[in-house]
Amino acid sequence: MNEIEVKAKLKDKEKAIKILKEMGAEFLDTKIQKDATFWPNELKNNEEHHPLKTNFMRIREQESNGIKKVIFTLKQPQTNQTDCIEHEIEIDEEDIPELKSIISMLGYYEYITIEKKRIIVKIKDIEVCIDDVLNLGSYIELEKFAPAEESEKIQEELYSILESLGVQKEDWVYDGYDILVRNAQKK
Repeated sequence: MNEIEVKAKLKDKEKAIKILKEMGAEFLDTKIQKDATFWPNELKNNEEHHPLKTNFMRIREQESNGIKKVIFTLKQPQTNQTDCIEHEIEIDEEDIPELKSIISMLGYYEYITIEKKRIIVKIKDIEVCIDDVLNLGSYIELEKFAPAEESEKIQEELYSILESLGVQKEDWVYDGYDILVRNAQKK
């Protein structure tokens, strides 16, 4: 199964939340997340974009309702950065330094760390994430897991929902937070 998502800059977060409530969306949780992302060493001198079919990794430390959790993720972008094959596993917090050593020995470097507050909402089988990303602002992501051959159809469905939330096409984003934050730091 692929994680298929769409993302957009949120100009009016409160309006989007109001519309989601009117749609009957279920507000599930709020999490604080810190994501360390790792890219292949061969990309160190070419960090403008992440090539398709090239694996990248993430160690996510998150807290929700006083419960801490650490999740290791391997992603492989397919048609774009928001269409990925994804595998993840929960690890113990004390294993983070050892995992970082393993990642380094595999030929990856720590690209950037992203910190955000995430509100998680559910509309049927679609997860909606409303994110306040440190040094970047408010964003919205819609995600759905589906077979790869349905990727294009699912993205169209998700973009349609974005539009119903008042998000304009010019605010759609096609890069991951790692690239967005890194580019913002360069300015």
